[in-house]
Amino acid sequence: MTAAGVRSPWFPVALATLATLTASCTRPGHDLQPGSYRAALDVPGGELPFGLDVASGQQGFILYFVNGEERVPVTGVQAGAGQLSAVLPGSGSKLVATIAGGELRGELAFATASGTRKALRFEATLGRTWRFFEEPLTDNADVAGRWSVIFTDDEGRTTTGVAELQQKFERVTGTVRMAGSEHRFLTGEVHGDELRLSRFDGTVGDLYHAQVNTRGQLEGECWSLPATHHRFVAVRD
Repeated sequence: MTAAGVRSPWFPVALATLATLTASCTRPGHDLQPGSYRAALDVPGGELPFGLDVASGQQGFILYFVNGEERVPVTGVQAGAGQLSAVLPGSGSKLVATIAGGELRGELAFATASGTRKALRFEATLGRTWRFFEEPLTDNADVAGRWSVIFTDDEGRTTTGVAELQQKFERVTGTVRMAGSEHRFLTGEVHGDELRLSRFDGTVGDLYHAQVNTRGQLEGECWSLPATHHRFVAVRD
């Protein structure tokens, strides 16, 4: 206002400019933000979560798929104008997502054994460090050790395997070996008597759901990308 209490003709312009600046500050950014994300794929067994680290270097962005101690780098990342795309090494799968603040939303398209392309829904959120359960429990089953496992596929055929699990409080890591395959760097949590494990490295994806039954056995299901499914029972060995 002027000294006489009359509003300056520039006052509405100043207000409009301030409103524009405020809106631009609160609107979700469209630049890829470095940091640690909780990422997940939508698979037949539900969410398959994994860690995703985004780093910025001289040659551009690098993605890291994180599973326990495993960090698998993905270079050749394109990010700009609210869009992210990357071709994953080894598999030729392509990740495409929109960027809105600390949120990534899109799909992962990969080749199946028949040569067709299949798309899985993908999402990631910056700053989340949990994998399956946001709120951990303190009274959890002890699943650490070596387990003898019997797997049954959807046709009723059985095969044997061995699971070796390590546990620190609620966090669990491990390896499952079965005929013709080895599921390494499985990472997850035990939540009461429920066990969840997963791994995705850009090529291999595994998801385990299990529960400790009244006999102390682990009973559950597992899914491996693109379409393998087993039920299993594990006994301490």
